[in-house]
Formats: sequence, C-alpha cells, structure tokens
Amino acid sequence: MKKKHLLASLLASLTIATALPFSLGSHFQTQAYAKTTAKKTVISRIQKTPDLNPTSSVRSFSKATYSQYKSTFNKEYNVDLMSKPSVFNHHQALVYTASPQLRKYLAVSMKTWNNALGTTVFKTGTSTNYTIRVGFGTGGQNGSLWDGLYRTNKLWVNKSHFNSNSYILTVLEAVSGKKVSKPKTAADKAAYDKYYRGFWEATITHELGHSLGLDHTPYLDDIMYAQSGESAGSIKYSWTTSKTGNGSFAGFTNKLSNRDINRAKLTKLLGYW
Repeated sequence: MKKKHLLASLLASLTIATALPFSLGSHFQTQAYAKTTAKKTVISRIQKTPDLNPTSSVRSFSKATYSQYKSTFNKEYNVDLMSKPSVFNHHQALVYTASPQLRKYLAVSMKTWNNALGTTVFKTGTSTNYTIRVGFGTGGQNGSLWDGLYRTNKLWVNKSHFNSNSYILTVLEAVSGKKVSKPKTAADKAAYDKYYRGFWEATITHELGHSLGLDHTPYLDDIMYAQSGESAGSIKYSWTTSKTGNGSFAGFTNKLSNRDINRAKLTKLLGYW
C-alpha cells in the first residue's frame, strides 16, 4: 500500500494507491460452537452506521459472525488483511528502523496509534527482533510515485522527498492551491518545520494503518485518506472527489479521526492484527 507523490496525480491533496491485500489463511479460525448472528441483522446494523465508520453497534458480534461475514465487513468499511500472519503476535507488532533520521517520526506515529487504541499495538523492536521493518525507499521507478509504502511487513519512506528542501513547499502549494515561498523569517521557518514534521509523521502513521488492515477513504480528516479509489475488493465505492469530514487535513496534523480508530477496532475483531 503506498502513499503516492501528490503531483503525480491531481494537485489537490495527498494521493494513495491501492495494494493487494493478503488472503486470509488458516491462522484465522473461529470456534465452531460460537453463535453466528443472522446476516439480515448484520446488514441492518451496518446500514445504520455512518459512512465507512463501524461504530460500536457493529463491533459487538461473536467471533463466528465476523468470520462468517468478513467479506461483508471488508466491503462496507474498506478493510482487509494486509500484513503477514506473523506480523502481529497477541495483537502487537514489533517495529524497527535502523535509520536515526526516521526513528523520531516512527516513534510519534506508533504512539499515535497506541494512544488512540488504548493499548500497545506497536512496540519498538530491535535489529534482531522485529516484525515490521521501516526504512527509506526510492519512491518507485521515477522516484516520485509515492511518499510511503507498506507491503506485508515492510514500510518504506521516499528518501528523495524526505531529504528535499522544497518538497513540502510543493505539497503545501498542492493542498492550498496557492504559491508558497521559501521560509525566510524565524516564524516562517517554524511553520515550515511544523508542516514538515507533521507530514512525515502522518505518512508513517498512514502506512502503519495499512498494517492494521485499513484501506483508503475519501475523507480529508482521515489519516487513511486517498484522493481517489475504485470500487473493487475491499473498497465500498469509487470516488474521485474528496469529502471534507470535519474540515481538517490529517496529512499535516497526524491526527486520527473517529473513523480511523473505529475501523482499526473492527480489524482487530476480524483478526487482521
């Protein structure tokens, strides 16, 4: 799952590309004696929830129900299994990076999810003991295809964009639709540093969201936002126009929305982490 370069698509906001989810293997089995809720009841509750937001009313079914209707939950809430079965052990992943540059951003992103979910989902690993490895990547064939990328148990950050003195200015121009000059004053530099830090924290938080089984949404206030999506697999509907949500842009604030958090709680029930 990749967080694509903004200018490679529409100069409007962050864009994210779709990745192929993992097939759910034999590691996810429910006990045969568990009671399964009737599908019409499941559908009725789903239809009463906000768009792509699995509120508590659909997070109280039995394990057998989630197993029986996992494809329904996947499609209705844009979720799917995206990590290797070995990534999460007792709902926890060990995350490691050898990069001193990325370490502080990664720490913030891990804390963002842990605080939101009320448990230590992501724990710092070591060079010899980790289940997710984070490092720099090339950004694709032309170096500009993505800002972040997660695949099965590896997370990459585009090194060229990360080290660029002008890339965040380009992103700001794309999001605001206005010309953004290089920072000159101390106040300008402080603002730039804040945007830079927030952008890369949000990028890593987004990719960790994929490890939890979260696919994209059209809502700008979601950390899992993507500019476009196609109705296929675990995507409920196609979109090419963003939805404002609460009016904020998570791509710079690194703040999880209620929708992000509820979907992560659902994927835990589905056995994806």
